[in-house]
Amino acid sequence: MKELAIQKGIKECDIITEEESNNTFENIENTMKLLEKENISEITLITSEFHLKRCLAIMKKKYPNIKTILIPSLDGFTDKNNWYLSDTSWNSGRNIVTYEANLLIRYAKEGKIENLNIEGLNKVLQK
Repeated sequence: MKELAIQKGIKECDIITEEESNNTFENIENTMKLLEKENISEITLITSEFHLKRCLAIMKKKYPNIKTILIPSLDGFTDKNNWYLSDTSWNSGRNIVTYEANLLIRYAKEGKIENLNIEGLNKVLQK
């Protein structure tokens, strides 16, 4: 991602990468530690389209005063315009997006993330 950003004209000195995390919660926490000295008021997160909601929900819960700008990185099989075209086999677009939606519901109910009013997804997913 960093190399692609540089190819697209972003200055390397303006890119901060975090490579120690094992999950989204750790990634956001570790990234924010890297930024502690920067006194930031907004952050841009680039990740797969299906993953953006979880990132936003964590940021709203942990860092509500930081404006979060979301940019989707399209992968061709979990994007909002094509995830539903695949079957339900493991690691298919439909499987990944459905898993993510269920995680959002679970984490919101557990209070781990900000509730983005997504409980209605559970009914849709069970149909």
